[in-house]
Amino acid sequence: MKNQSLPIALTSVPMQKIYEQIEQVAPTDTTVLITGDTGVGKEIVAHKIHKASLRKDKPFKIINCSAFPDNGLLQSELFGHEKGAFTGATHQRKGVFEQADTGTLFLDEVAEMSAEVQAMFLRVLEIQEFTRVGGNRTIKSDVRVLTATNKCLETAVKNKLFREDLYYRLNHFPIHLPPLRERREDIPPLVDAFISEFNIKHRKSVMRISPEAHNFLKHAAWPGNIRQLRNAIERAIILTKTDELTFSDLPADVAIAPQMVIAAPPSDASAPTPIPTEVRQILTQISVTEFILIFGGIPNAVWRVLPEKTQHSVIREASFHLSTLLGGHQDTIRISGMDRNQILGKVAQRRIKEHGSLSQAAKSLGIDRRTLKTYVQTEDVNE
Repeated sequence: MKNQSLPIALTSVPMQKIYEQIEQVAPTDTTVLITGDTGVGKEIVAHKIHKASLRKDKPFKIINCSAFPDNGLLQSELFGHEKGAFTGATHQRKGVFEQADTGTLFLDEVAEMSAEVQAMFLRVLEIQEFTRVGGNRTIKSDVRVLTATNKCLETAVKNKLFREDLYYRLNHFPIHLPPLRERREDIPPLVDAFISEFNIKHRKSVMRISPEAHNFLKHAAWPGNIRQLRNAIERAIILTKTDELTFSDLPADVAIAPQMVIAAPPSDASAPTPIPTEVRQILTQISVTEFILIFGGIPNAVWRVLPEKTQHSVIREASFHLSTLLGGHQDTIRISGMDRNQILGKVAQRRIKEHGSLSQAAKSLGIDRRTLKTYVQTEDVNE
């Protein structure tokens, strides 16, 4: 990911904790292992650690280990090589451990190292010296090492794909970056930063983003995390012909993320409690689309402008969730952390708002007015 030093402070609770960790570990020379899905911003964290460290004015070098599937190429990239060390080695070359001397080296996708390179890497970490490929002269190295991976190194160790001693050497100070969908408060400031960045890059003058586009971005799935969001904003900046980004400027392949989560029944439930009659009656009276708008975390304004293909995809998933609820028992009646009373209250509030009166809302759901009123927390409703 480019633009490693995003000049913004992300406000989500997870990011505030990560900033605290960066502040704690940056002044030390401790090895840091940064984990998280692809595109979450691991390189950004590494850059921030370097900038907050005592080595901030020294070199900062980055190597993506997955970019060198050939063992020899990665060895050469890390440790350098002597002239004639292999075919094509026409001159001596310094590796990044020499280039980053007194500074910081960030190794991304460290799980992709071969066993041979892992052994050489461990030796450098332990004794801070190495030899170039094809050479015999020992070279000292004073480098602070940061690493990252989107894989589970513990699993790799169990499967004999990663050295256990190297794993413990790297895992002195782990920092985990959660996916963007778990810190949606960070999306608006990221969008603003990317708009500013690409206004400059593409000589545009986008001043704002429409409410529909803003809501859509905040509720999208973002499986590619910050990298995918950044790419979406760049494409939108290139496409727009006005000073406002609209929904139509956004890539069509960005999917919305329904936030309905059905709780699993207890494993020891030998005789499950039947779903309460009033809950079944309420849920059978609402359409799948209404179910999405009430429980899916998708605002009406966003739903209206979604492409038909995307709506159908969300409806299919919501239909499964709704049928799971209706076919389950009382312990499964939980959506996005809401219990039975909250579910009923959500439906009641929407129907009352839609019909304008308690009586009409109750009639639309096939229940009496007094029953519906018990689902509503406030007394301020029209009869």
